[in-house]
Amino acid sequence: MHRQVIAGAFLSIAVATGCKDTSWTPLGSADLILSEVKLRGAPAVSRRLDSDENFGRSVTNGIASGDSIWLEVADRIVPASASAEASLSIALSSALLRSPAKVLTLLGEKYPVEEVCGMPFLKADSAAVVSYYDSAATSLARVTSATLAGRRDSCRTALNDARDRRLERINPGYLIKNKPVPTRRRRR
Repeated sequence: MHRQVIAGAFLSIAVATGCKDTSWTPLGSADLILSEVKLRGAPAVSRRLDSDENFGRSVTNGIASGDSIWLEVADRIVPASASAEASLSIALSSALLRSPAKVLTLLGEKYPVEEVCGMPFLKADSAAVVSYYDSAATSLARVTSATLAGRRDSCRTALNDARDRRLERINPGYLIKNKPVPTRRRRR
């Protein structure tokens, strides 16, 4: 009983500090973030993704690892802004390579298939696009669950479409073909 009280006190201290990075509460502990969600609520934790850069980076890196407890964090929080939504989509895209079945279960209204499976990376060259595509396609092929077949197929379609769009945009022929024409100045 005495140990439970002490453990509860340490957990309370950790949550009270707002999961700050200290020697007692290392930033990035998914268990602490889930405890904070239980105590303060998901909206408060979700807002921290935008207000605390280190916290946001720690959460997105954790989710990108594909670890099941970090994917539970992604399931519990709701992105409070477009930038948080984009960051979480990128993190889930990375997690898709490591834990495809678990990521597929998260897809839906909160995390749309097109966002997570559509290669939402900011910058990518053709080699990076092809490499990511090959890895993601291989990961998706490992998902054999009949209950996830529809999401897997939707993800694969979004992945194929994103690959084609990205490679088309990276192709120099595309840039020349769609080069903007400068506006002509009117003479007075």
